[in-house]
Amino acid sequence: MKVNGRERCIGCMKLLDADGKCPHCGFLQAGYEPIPRCLRPGTYLKDRYMLGRVLGEGSFGISYIAWDCLLDTVVAIKEYFPASLVSRHVSEDGDRNVYIYEKAEKQKYQESLEKYLGEAKSLSAFYDLDGIVSVRDFFYENNTAYIIMGYVDGVSVKEYVEKNGPIEGEKLLNMLEPVICSLMKVHQTGVLHRDISPDNILLTRDERLVLIDFGAARRENINMTRSMTVVFKRGFSPEEQYRTRGRQGAWTDVYALCATVYYALTGKTPDESIQRMLEDDMPSLMDMSELSLGLPQKKALMKGLTVDFHHRYQTMGELYRGLYQEEEKRFLFGRYWKVAGVTAGIVILAVAAGFPGSGGRSTKIMPAASPAVVQTAEASVTAVPFTTGIQEYKMASFTGMKKKAAAGKLKRQDKSISIQWIYKYSDKVKKGKIISQSIAKGTKYSEGTYQKIVFTVSKGKKKVSVSAKTKATAQIRTSAPTQAAPRKNTTTSSKKQTGKSGIEFEGAIP
Repeated sequence: MKVNGRERCIGCMKLLDADGKCPHCGFLQAGYEPIPRCLRPGTYLKDRYMLGRVLGEGSFGISYIAWDCLLDTVVAIKEYFPASLVSRHVSEDGDRNVYIYEKAEKQKYQESLEKYLGEAKSLSAFYDLDGIVSVRDFFYENNTAYIIMGYVDGVSVKEYVEKNGPIEGEKLLNMLEPVICSLMKVHQTGVLHRDISPDNILLTRDERLVLIDFGAARRENINMTRSMTVVFKRGFSPEEQYRTRGRQGAWTDVYALCATVYYALTGKTPDESIQRMLEDDMPSLMDMSELSLGLPQKKALMKGLTVDFHHRYQTMGELYRGLYQEEEKRFLFGRYWKVAGVTAGIVILAVAAGFPGSGGRSTKIMPAASPAVVQTAEASVTAVPFTTGIQEYKMASFTGMKKKAAAGKLKRQDKSISIQWIYKYSDKVKKGKIISQSIAKGTKYSEGTYQKIVFTVSKGKKKVSVSAKTKATAQIRTSAPTQAAPRKNTTTSSKKQTGKSGIEFEGAIP
């Protein structure tokens, strides 16, 4: 493809060699034929951007690699293309317009189009943020809209993990920090991403993480006075995204980001949040000793993955403090020191005399647990072992128990967990007894990991209503004498009988 007089690869937009081959990405130029709804390589937009190949397709749009002929640089272009509302068949005569399926959807489409560019305008203010793809330009064309973004040379986290396995914990958190910090600033403007997943976070060649694809972004609407478009990705979306009036906020992106980290650490997709509402037996990071993460970081990630958003981190700032500042505290206050030949873990809450910045003054130091006395640098130190103060639990079994007994047992074990009761019919478990629990028995966890447990309680057998005709037939059959046995005196009784079908009825007892 010739751009500004030079042949460029439609795969990476770098210069081709003399034989027309790409020495960089190896993309085959000949034979590439995008599907009819996608624009073809060589297409110009705004008389400035020349398109290359399709990078990907999603629910809301199509992404292309392109060349900015004005600035002589590679860019990525996102075309608004909600497949549920519009269609297109790019023809030889050059028709590139997007067409709406039904006229009734025209207003909805126009509103969505305006919001799409509105979010682009908001994101363009964060051009210099680390960890988030930059928005450079946006415009209308072909009866749709386009967002011009910086091109990120890398692979998705999903592709990387599939090829190389899970990412090491400390390394992942170091790369993730700029993404969280930038999302804090984006959320402050009221914009939510709503589609964070391993597909939409790229790992660059220089080992940076970059969040892309704000195609599903919407402004936060806490009151939810109207329906929002349902956008969810199995395993990575919180339960509120499965509902048109689900209350979404910064906590929605918190869940998706933590689910993505869970996948990157383990190589396994988290259980669907909608399924976890019924029975939460997803393996906890707290039980994975092989992960190179501290307990506070595991605890923070699992809190970010809490199904009920009321008990989840509400902002990216809260998640940041859970992941990084807790680590600082552990580093500063949880060290082990060898003093006077005795190894002891101590918590220091003030700087002792003689430390830089203390001005040489003697400072009173208060211990985290008594007894502990700390004197000057030259004096001896008496200390007690450092403890985190985090209570460890092992979930008990509640199946087969009645509600009152189960509630009392849970309260004696862990008072911080609330209970949600749900009910369903059961042919095997007696009415009023617990069928299952959302946190599996034997699950080891730390204080604060879970805020709620869901108990499913039996409603007993489901009774089948029968017609008067069925009852009468049943009475006749049960009252008829057998040929072998002599008849006995019968009296009418109101006791219930059960036929072979399992249907209960009232009739005469023979």
